[in-house]
Amino acid sequence: MDRLKSIIFLILLGLLSFFPNINLYEFRGEESLRVIVAYEMNDSGDYFQPHFLGDLYFNKPPLFNWLILVSSKFIPWSELTARIVTIVSLALTILLIYIFSQRLFKDKTVSLLSGLVYLTFVDILFWYGYLAEIDVTLAFFVFLMFIFQYIGYFENKKLFILLSGFVAGLGFLLKGFPAYLFWGLTFISFIIYRRNWKDLFNVYIWTAGFSALVIPVIWILNTDNPKFFLQRLLFESLNRTEGSSELTKLLLHFIEYPLLNFKQLLPASLIVLILLIIAYKNKIKIQFPSQIRLLVFVVLINYMPYFLAVHSRGRYIIPLFPIIAIIFAYIISNTGKDKWIKITVLTASFLIITRFLVGYIGFPLIMEKKASRKNVAYDISKTIDLSKKIACDCKSEKTVCVYLDFIKGKALKTSKHIPDWEYLIDCSNGKKGELLKGYDLHGKMLKLYKRKK
Repeated sequence: MDRLKSIIFLILLGLLSFFPNINLYEFRGEESLRVIVAYEMNDSGDYFQPHFLGDLYFNKPPLFNWLILVSSKFIPWSELTARIVTIVSLALTILLIYIFSQRLFKDKTVSLLSGLVYLTFVDILFWYGYLAEIDVTLAFFVFLMFIFQYIGYFENKKLFILLSGFVAGLGFLLKGFPAYLFWGLTFISFIIYRRNWKDLFNVYIWTAGFSALVIPVIWILNTDNPKFFLQRLLFESLNRTEGSSELTKLLLHFIEYPLLNFKQLLPASLIVLILLIIAYKNKIKIQFPSQIRLLVFVVLINYMPYFLAVHSRGRYIIPLFPIIAIIFAYIISNTGKDKWIKITVLTASFLIITRFLVGYIGFPLIMEKKASRKNVAYDISKTIDLSKKIACDCKSEKTVCVYLDFIKGKALKTSKHIPDWEYLIDCSNGKKGELLKGYDLHGKMLKLYKRKK
């Protein structure tokens, strides 16, 4: 019981470790894009067609932006407004991992350890577990979808097969076609595993597949250009699973990608590898139950498109992390026994303490050393009259624009949409008016102009 309480405590502590200085560490990468789209929805009242700085935005569906909007009703616009969506999704995924593991094994140690392993994957604890990126939220929906598929198919509860289609539809609204790929490959892996080929024509699976289209169709028909939106989403999905005709690139990817995934899954991946090597050297035959063999097979089938695609990034397989966490926790608990469970818990403790230090000490140091877009936005706000019209033509420095959205209380757009601008934020070479200030963002110049009278 003490061990179980310790694991629960560590999971709660790990979730809390995301919060220190979360608003000090400014938006980076695509976080700003997600927030700008949500903010423009809030500003315009157009919730179906995403916009980015006034332009139509077609690269991603709107569900993640909707979730940020819901968050904004409780948390004033800030870094936390967007990042809490990811943190809540992570917490809900850990809860699902526990519930599903209990359903499979009736073992609280394995179930809780699975949640702890997932939380302390380095890519989750130190990166995607708190950033306002889509991947961890997609992992929640894909794992929920997988649970419904499993219960519906292996426990013969047909309603859950239909529910899996509904969740796949929601997954599409997060990131497009990858949700359908995970859904389809999971059912294919089930059918192959059982060798029950007639289920290729299972009426419930096909009905669920069609139901997965309903919500996305309702949404996309309410966008400005449904055909182009679908084409763009399909291109985005095919681009991430594109192969290569160059044998050298392909072979290099076959080596590098698994190594990248291994690094993402540390420290549990290393612990499991050590346990398997010890078992091999000592000629210990490991007996895995059918549930674990199935989970491994599901992961392998879903992993193949990304393994074969040279442009795959590590984050593309984050939706598989909850299943991998259960596999790893089972191996640690049943192969490594008490000694390795203790090592896993101690390692998790060290990482969680380190994560707190990153928040309390690391973030302030990082923000001191980097060219702060947030500080630039606040300096601009002190330089200009915020009641005047402001345009932002520098999409590559969108982080500055999103902070000005917050400060001004109104969404900035490009000069195309605000032709009568009084102030312009630009990063091109041409002169656009009276130059008020220039900001060197580590080699890239951001310029603040005032319209000449």
